[in-house]
Amino acid sequence: MVLALGSKENIIEDIHILASRYHEHPAISIAQGKDVRQVVIEKASNLFLADNIVIAVVDPGVADVRALKPSFDVLKDRVGIIVYLTNESPGISEILQMQAVVLEKDREKRIKERVRTALKRNGKKMTDKAFALLTSRIRDESILDQEVLKLIGYVGDKTTIDSKDIQTVVTETHEDTLMVLFDAFSRMDKKEVLNIFEGLVENGQHILAIHSYLVNQMRLLIQAKDLEPHIPEVRAYPAFASAFKRWKEEIEIDTSGKKRYLPFQHPYYAYKLFMTARKLPKKSLIEFYEFLCSLDVKIKSGTKHDRALMEYGLLKV
Repeated sequence: MVLALGSKENIIEDIHILASRYHEHPAISIAQGKDVRQVVIEKASNLFLADNIVIAVVDPGVADVRALKPSFDVLKDRVGIIVYLTNESPGISEILQMQAVVLEKDREKRIKERVRTALKRNGKKMTDKAFALLTSRIRDESILDQEVLKLIGYVGDKTTIDSKDIQTVVTETHEDTLMVLFDAFSRMDKKEVLNIFEGLVENGQHILAIHSYLVNQMRLLIQAKDLEPHIPEVRAYPAFASAFKRWKEEIEIDTSGKKRYLPFQHPYYAYKLFMTARKLPKKSLIEFYEFLCSLDVKIKSGTKHDRALMEYGLLKV
């Protein structure tokens, strides 16, 4: 059982990192707010729990922890348990008789410490340029350890990992860059959007591939916008995940194109889409989607100005 003190910005990453202590492929069940007691008691009463289950309880109250202490005692020898706090609570430490592990809040420091620990354990070093390149290519902290281990295995007897090793082992795909493009788009950072778009084109990514990705993302955003009345006033991911699961169970869609429909997305990805959609008016989403549809016809008809038209659309939205 782990008692951790972190921050609201890092909840998801921290829980995935902590859960990996228990199992290589953990099945994480997150409980927060009014769901805390129900989730923990339900798991404690289940006689047949999978061995890779990790229960993460986020910001429980002192009364909740006191009431759930017997259930935690039943569960702690059967599954992984994480009690994650975003504010110090001496009362909870006292009830659980545990000191909270304080997690680093700064992303660069967190990554640097994890990389340094893994390298030291294996007798390796890494140049500053290599570390900078590594952090630019890995944005998902949950895969950091496995990428560092891949690097260590790749260099063999060599003691220092350099930027050439990073370039060879830690590949940056166009798909990763497309995700960055969408992130910039969701922030309405038009300068960054154009810079990323130009970089994709210059590095050989066909405009139709970029266009196809944006069309799919806009479809999902419009669906996320339509979801708002069903999940009102939801701000935190754990609460969204519970509501999203209930909503998904009510939807009946039989299709082979699951990637185009919000109910089939990973809950955390759906959450990111949902929070982005809340910032944008539905009219703007529909107008940009209609623009992309008209551009599709023009590109496939052989227009000479497809690049200029795409740039125009990215600036217009």
